[in-house]
Amino acid sequence: MPRISPRLVREALWHSRLLPPLLRANPEIAMAKQELRWIKNELPRDQWRDAITRRSKLEPLQYILGTQPFGELDIECRPGVLIPRWETEEWVTKLSNLVASRCPKKNIHIVDACTGSGCVPLLLNHQLNGQSDISSQIVGFDISLEAFNLANHNLARIDNSTPNVKFKQLNLFSESLVQELAVDEVDILVSNPPYIPKEDFYSSMYMNGVEKSVRLYEPALALIGENEFYEALLAQLILPMKIKAFVFELGYQLQVDFVKTFLEGKGWEVGSMNDGSGKIRCVLGWRKEMDFMQKLAEEKSS
Repeated sequence: MPRISPRLVREALWHSRLLPPLLRANPEIAMAKQELRWIKNELPRDQWRDAITRRSKLEPLQYILGTQPFGELDIECRPGVLIPRWETEEWVTKLSNLVASRCPKKNIHIVDACTGSGCVPLLLNHQLNGQSDISSQIVGFDISLEAFNLANHNLARIDNSTPNVKFKQLNLFSESLVQELAVDEVDILVSNPPYIPKEDFYSSMYMNGVEKSVRLYEPALALIGENEFYEALLAQLILPMKIKAFVFELGYQLQVDFVKTFLEGKGWEVGSMNDGSGKIRCVLGWRKEMDFMQKLAEEKSS
């Protein structure tokens, strides 16, 4: 954590006596002021000081406030379950827009592996079933009981009446995953699996690592991983279930290359997609009948 100068503390005090502790998590006054506004707007006054103390210890604001906006939805967040990120929201929205406008099927089946809070199925369902003429059936699964419970809670909060989304507690590495998933057909598999190598997870941001607050508070189970998760997605689901297309979140070109190599010669086209900041963010693949998916790809190879 960078040292905080006395000048910055004095400037923060000039704005509010509540502001200086937030500088420990936000060394820029503007961001600290924004977080203080959120705390004041979303929590009762008698919880402000406790919230500021928690944030000063680098606890993510989403756990303190209890929610995170995700597209048009407000996703409840709890410790032990990964916080939804803007990068994920971005590619999910691009995917739903493309499916709504270009998919030849009007009844589409989607599976989300490593679903976490359930944010991806819930936003896809909202954008496809609620804002287009596409009818979607979506199943999300996660190995974590905390994630499974939170996903179902978010489903109940957002749309308790929908039969279009279901969540299951399943292990991606189970030999009987296909039988346990119990779906007859899958058109698109999506996933934001653990993809941060252990070395990067425990490195500082100055060494291309993750934020300290992520290391301290978010579940390593949902973050640390390398090619083994992409191999499982491909070998356990994509190939045996004859899935027609996929989008997997990632953070490294090496992971894109692994997926391309794995599917080489198997009738797939594979491409990659960057996020809004220009960083590699997804690998995607499609078979001939879903070739509209290539519209998402910035680079592709057969």
